[in-house]
Order: sequence, then structure tokens, then C-alpha cells
Amino acid sequence: MSLKNRVLAGGLVLQAVILIIVFWPSSSSLSVEKLLPGLEEAQVTGVTITDFAGKSIRLRGGPWGCVLPEAGDYPCQKDKLTSLTNRLVGIDTGSLVTQTAGSHRRLKVAGDEFEQMVEIHLADGGARRIYLGTSPRPGSVHVRVEDRDEVYLASAISDSDASAQATDWVEPVYFSVPQEQVVSLTQENAQGRLRLEKDDSGVWTLPEESPVRPLDQTKVQSLVRKAASLRMVRPLGTEALASYGLQNPGAVVTLRTLDGDGNSGEYILLIGAEDGQEERYVVKSSESLYYVLVADSSVSDLVEKGSGDLLEPPPTATPEPQA
Repeated sequence: MSLKNRVLAGGLVLQAVILIIVFWPSSSSLSVEKLLPGLEEAQVTGVTITDFAGKSIRLRGGPWGCVLPEAGDYPCQKDKLTSLTNRLVGIDTGSLVTQTAGSHRRLKVAGDEFEQMVEIHLADGGARRIYLGTSPRPGSVHVRVEDRDEVYLASAISDSDASAQATDWVEPVYFSVPQEQVVSLTQENAQGRLRLEKDDSGVWTLPEESPVRPLDQTKVQSLVRKAASLRMVRPLGTEALASYGLQNPGAVVTLRTLDGDGNSGEYILLIGAEDGQEERYVVKSSESLYYVLVADSSVSDLVEKGSGDLLEPPPTATPEPQA
């Protein structure tokens, strides 16, 4: 072989080596593993989620379902907890973002600066902690395991999957009866006693009073609608604490219903004192063992209004024509 051919052959070999080096799979692509290796969904007994504002919620699962242990084991939606557990277990190390601790705060996965911190409780009494940080695109989030510097981009989970709001885990409607079946509402508050009844034609009346003006049917229906369906902010538990203000409630509301088959029902709502800081009221329904917190706007009319607030406005005086 001539010198020229030997040089050309050597060049081809060198190019082949370079191509092999460039396109050979990297070690990171060959060593993709679970972010929490060895962890199985069956080992998880619950989670505690804390958000960036310090709000926290604990969920405990099991064969009986899902509960909030810090709210008297109030039932939560088991499928949502199972979904979160599966997503946490499914996170892998396929998309490494950084290995430097200096980037943790910028990506919001630091121990003291994060979007969500999820503590995973295990059947053996142990726990694992994961930080969820910024979301560079929809459906993905930066994640880091406690005591490790590596940060990964995970598409198996998003920040909305790990909410610290109780209403994202429980049925938010605390009390509900069909509004059209309500035939009587009795309300006792600081304004006195108010009793409303609906006649056979669907018109509301004040059978115990002789109002100076007719009832405003729209105002009455609004009041009945609020009493017939209450959404909670969060459950509190089954213990009647003195701070709930129910020894001397702000309002006692009694609803009586009648369905198309002639079946009647009676329901009582106790509304405690207002929490001035949170603008919330504690409510207890006769249909539930649990006390809950509801928004001010949901029950303020039941606490503050009397029969005079439900009357039609007085007619506007017509000015006399000038001579």
C-alpha cells in the first residue's frame, strides 16, 4: 500500500473513532433509574404536603380509604392520594438539570425555599422528602430529593398534583339539600327569629309576622339557596372546641324539606362566631359529625339578616307637580 493510501486509510479510521465517541450513548442515558429507587406504591402510607406559604396538609391512606388525621380523620378522596403516590414513585432521573447546590434556590427546590415539599410516609415508619420547584413548561416541574444536590426535570408530576389546600383532597360541599324541596326555613340570630314558609304555589311567606311590605321573593330565594348548600374551606374535626363559638351560636338555621314522594326531612345548621382574621365561620350540620370552616360570604346573610332585610323596598315618592 502506498504512503498516500495509508494516510487516507488512517484518516478514515480516525473519523470512525470520532463518530463512535460522539454518538456512543452517554453514561447518564444508560443509568436512568427511579428518583427514589426501591420505593413502591404499596410501601407509602401517606404524605404531608407543605407549600411555599407554610400551609400544610397531611393525608393518610390505607385499605379503609384516605383521611385527614389532623381533622379528626375527615375522609378524603383515595383515588387522588393513589394518583399522587404513583406519580411520586414514577419520577426518574432521565432529565438531569444540575448537580450544584447553588442552583437550588433559583429552581425553588432548596430546603428553605420551595414551591412544595412532599414528605412521603412509609410503612416501616421511615420517610422520604422531595422538593418540587419551578415549572419551566406545563406538565413538568423541577424536583430534588432531600440530602442530594442533583435536580431533575420531571414530567410525571406537576405542582397542581401536590396541593396543600384541603378542598383539593376532599368533597368541598359540606351540606346540601335540593333547594326546590325546601318548604320551610327558620333562622334565629341577633336580629331575632325569622320563619319562612313556601306555599303550594311556590310563593314564600312570613306566617308569624305581618310585614309592612311584601316579601321580595328573589331575596328570599337567595337566602334559601345559601342555607341549602354550603361549601367548606377546610374540615376542622369532630371535637367541639370552645373557640368555635357554638355555645352561643351566631345563628341557628332549621330547614324542612318535602320531596315528590311526600318524604319530609329536617336539618339544623349551627353557625359559630366569625373569625375576624380569616373572615371564616365555624359551621356544624346535624347531618355530619364534623365541624368545618366556611367562607364569610357563604353564611353572613344567615347570621346578619332579619325579616326586614327580605322585604321589597318602599315605593319611591313621586314629587308633586309645581303650580
